[in-house]
Amino acid sequence: MSSTAEIIQFRAATVREECRVADLDDGYTRLATMILEELAGADFTKRQFKVLLAVIRLTYGWNKPRDRIANSQLSEIAKLPVKRVSETRVQLLKMNVLSAVGQMIGINKNVSEWVLPQNEGLSLKSGDKKSLNLGESYPSKQGDTIDIIPKTLKTDPPKAPKGETGKEFSEQVLAEAKQALEYYNEITQGSCRSAEPFAVLLTEAKSRSAYTLQDLQLVVRWVVMTWKRRNNTVAKPANICRVGRFDGYLSDATQWQKTFVDIDCQAVIDAYNEVTSGHLAPAELYPDREIAIRELAGYLAKKTPQGFRAYFAAFLANAREFHYGGADGTGFRAHFDYLMKPETLRKVREGTL
Repeated sequence: MSSTAEIIQFRAATVREECRVADLDDGYTRLATMILEELAGADFTKRQFKVLLAVIRLTYGWNKPRDRIANSQLSEIAKLPVKRVSETRVQLLKMNVLSAVGQMIGINKNVSEWVLPQNEGLSLKSGDKKSLNLGESYPSKQGDTIDIIPKTLKTDPPKAPKGETGKEFSEQVLAEAKQALEYYNEITQGSCRSAEPFAVLLTEAKSRSAYTLQDLQLVVRWVVMTWKRRNNTVAKPANICRVGRFDGYLSDATQWQKTFVDIDCQAVIDAYNEVTSGHLAPAELYPDREIAIRELAGYLAKKTPQGFRAYFAAFLANAREFHYGGADGTGFRAHFDYLMKPETLRKVREGTL
């Protein structure tokens, strides 16, 4: 046996990394284009941007506008220490980019409320020390130091929103814009908070005169009654108040208004409550129901409260068990808004309820 030690060479096994390919079948995040564009154009620090993407993943990634998210969850996705995530989260809340409701956070969809340094179209060449509105430092190193909200965010008072002319909105414009917003929320049962889309239209521009509060309310009514709803939601003020399209919207709404019938809507509600007493839940008059009453009146032979009374009586005469909750009383129950649908009126006339 040889005394020479045998040298055996081992070759390490080749470890092949799994090829990772993104596929929509593995999940995707639905994000509004406006938010995506605002994120792309804002000069966030590296940490802020990483935390924002993590928040988006844990909210919109699960089809939720906001959710209870622990810093440890954000840390895992953003690959940052929990302490840094906590600091950055506070900064983004102060900048109104994130909004909180109780312990739930999410992206603030009202991008006009964001308070942050904006990229004003400037470009940086390699070696430039001055970043875009972020202080004297290399932009690429912003995320490697403690993130600090620019001092202007703390010391400068918030500026009034500006219209197309570049001028600040007048007090009268702001007051009427808030009235338009309140009207929108009232007839849509919404909770929108920014009146700026309405203020822009209420402000005169070089190419047009200012629209009136009545113009805005008319278009809002028209949109609520005629526009097809997506995911059962009404169009938001930002979509309704598109400067380039609003003139056409107002023209269509004016023509649509001519089909409205001048009728005592409260008398219609009273007739409904009297005829259906003991059978259907009582109803009260609201702005959206006033619109529905006037709309349905156009389909009636007698466009009066008496005509509605006859319709309500005919409905009760043709109603089935289904309309009262089913056999066990826990199913669908007819109500005033159901009777205001032209389809329901047609079925009553045809005897196909």
